[in-house]
Amino acid sequence: MKKNYADFDKLNRLLVACFEAEKLYYNAAQDAQTTDLKRFLNYMAVERNRMSHDISNELHSRDIEPLKEDAEKGNIGRTWQEIKEALEHFDAEAIVNSCISRDRNNIKRYDELLERKELPDGILELLEKQKYQLEWYIKQASQQPKKSPFVEEKKEEPAKEDERGKVINLKAM
Repeated sequence: MKKNYADFDKLNRLLVACFEAEKLYYNAAQDAQTTDLKRFLNYMAVERNRMSHDISNELHSRDIEPLKEDAEKGNIGRTWQEIKEALEHFDAEAIVNSCISRDRNNIKRYDELLERKELPDGILELLEKQKYQLEWYIKQASQQPKKSPFVEEKKEEPAKEDERGKVINLKAM
């Protein structure tokens, strides 16, 4: 039973990691500058919340108190300067990559619990399903547009040919 308790402790740590992923997606959605990216990140936050809720229910059903530390959501702990900085220097690619990285770390936690097979079958099935979903969500996140619509891209100046047919790039002085 001691070994089994260690696995439930790891499951509880996975729960906290899911809460952290939800918080990361939620804050990213608050900072997003396009409607499509904001909707996607909000959806991902809701999905992480659902996953956390499912794990929490499994722990409750076995009379194990789910960890609630670090489970604060939203902009709690973010100062107005941090929020201002995030909005002024929003980098969609960095934010999405950070979210993907968190999900990949969580998949490692799922793998560890699934490989040990010490948890009840119902929980293992839930974890397998959630791991598969996370892998699919990572693919979806990697396909999100990563450029800000508010940053102008540098345009290449058209090349002109000289009288000998050689291409010379002309730049404005």
